[in-house]
Amino acid sequence: MTQGSGERAETYCVLDADEREYLVGVVGAGPGFDTILEIVAGEEFREFLPPMHLAGLVGLPADDPRRRGALLSGVPVYPDCRALFAAHPTINLVVELRSGVSRREILDAMPPGASLIDNTASFFLCALSNAVSVGAHCRMRLDHQKLLLEAIVDEVQEDIALLSAAGTVVDLNRNIVHRLGQPKELLVGQPCSVLRSGPDDPPFCDPDDPACPFRLALSTGKKAERLHTAVSADGKLRYYRTYTYPIADASGKIGHVVVFRRDITDRTVGEISARQAERIETMGRLSSYLAHELRNPMFAASGFARRLANMESLPEAARERAGIVVAELTRMEALLKQFLEFARPVGQAVPGRADADADANRAVLAAVEAVRPEAEAKGIGFALALVPGVAAVAFEPALLKQCVVNLLRNAMDAMAHGGVVRVSSGRDADRVRVRVADSGRGLTHDNLENMFSPFYKADHCEYGLGLAMVKKVVDDFGGAVEAAGEPGGGCAITLHLPPALAGGGADAATLPGGTP
Repeated sequence: MTQGSGERAETYCVLDADEREYLVGVVGAGPGFDTILEIVAGEEFREFLPPMHLAGLVGLPADDPRRRGALLSGVPVYPDCRALFAAHPTINLVVELRSGVSRREILDAMPPGASLIDNTASFFLCALSNAVSVGAHCRMRLDHQKLLLEAIVDEVQEDIALLSAAGTVVDLNRNIVHRLGQPKELLVGQPCSVLRSGPDDPPFCDPDDPACPFRLALSTGKKAERLHTAVSADGKLRYYRTYTYPIADASGKIGHVVVFRRDITDRTVGEISARQAERIETMGRLSSYLAHELRNPMFAASGFARRLANMESLPEAARERAGIVVAELTRMEALLKQFLEFARPVGQAVPGRADADADANRAVLAAVEAVRPEAEAKGIGFALALVPGVAAVAFEPALLKQCVVNLLRNAMDAMAHGGVVRVSSGRDADRVRVRVADSGRGLTHDNLENMFSPFYKADHCEYGLGLAMVKKVVDDFGGAVEAAGEPGGGCAITLHLPPALAGGGADAATLPGGTP
């Protein structure tokens, strides 16, 4: 750029000048004219150039259609440079585009302090225009891709977070924001520990844990994953799988890690239930085989032992020993009966049959009365909360009573020092609910996962066949069994039972919306 008004030429860069608005005059309509108009009037150039305003033009033919364009609306056209500069003495930037006017003539007529960009230098402005256009196009595409990616990530119902190598939150999806109930702006920039909703929530990263997937991804540069278990606020066991993916920069250095955490509880519970069902089926076949093989010799041995115990000709010590044999064989017979009950196939209730449906409240009351003497001997009481008129269930009454008895005995076994067993009934959505809760020993993750497996043993507890039998029977009747820890210790087991179909039994009229 050259300073005019007859003084010695002095070059400098406009962008080095003080920030000010430039009043522009254009002389000539040669190549680059349209681009210069866009640069002066276009908003997309404001972040690259100082503010500019087009004062007037010289050399644009009267019949040129561009005169009627939006960029030239209200812009006057003058016959020569002197007329332009006379009308606008405050012009401080002149652009010459092959006007046929000599450079000296323009310099002599320019207002003092004005700068000139000739047709050669205007090439760089055109190049800037092209660069800005390309940049705007790239930015538009990037914005589109960003919006698309954000929409996809936000619609994923799992937790997704982008963490820096230092373990701070760089970005996160909407699922985490909703779960935590905090604005995204408050979470970004914080340590990754803020993404945990509570102490039982698996961490997104734990720099102190060598097996942490975040740490493994940073150290190995490879994908890592891990299965977590946690007990939710309602005491139910939940399963999570965390995946981490390292992100390297152009130099190969890992600067970020994407953490993807999925709640796989439903899938895992289904897999565990399938394994338990397989074990129960195997146990049932084995029980049936053993029961039939042992039944006859055991009954024979029991009969001989009873005879010996009643023979007065035998010494007293011999009769006492025979009595011990009788007692032990009786206990074995009871266990054998339990095996046979466990192995016995259970079918669905048949609508229309007199004994096809069961009254859940009646089954609970009968079960409580059956175990009450045993409970009183252990200093255990019962607190009942039964909803009157709860729907009849499609269940064999005797089997439902036995299932509740097994739950009550399991609760009593967990309360070595006495206490109260809470029993309730009700309805959740389309299922009838029977719930038995104790205040005994607390449950571990392993207990919650395996307590319905036959003869499962853990520290200070043994579940035998009782709970396995309950699950087998309830599953066979189309229901479900759910276990959860209780606040402050203890366990609650809930039976979710299918209601009886209208017309399927004597109590069908108690169904909501049923016809008496």
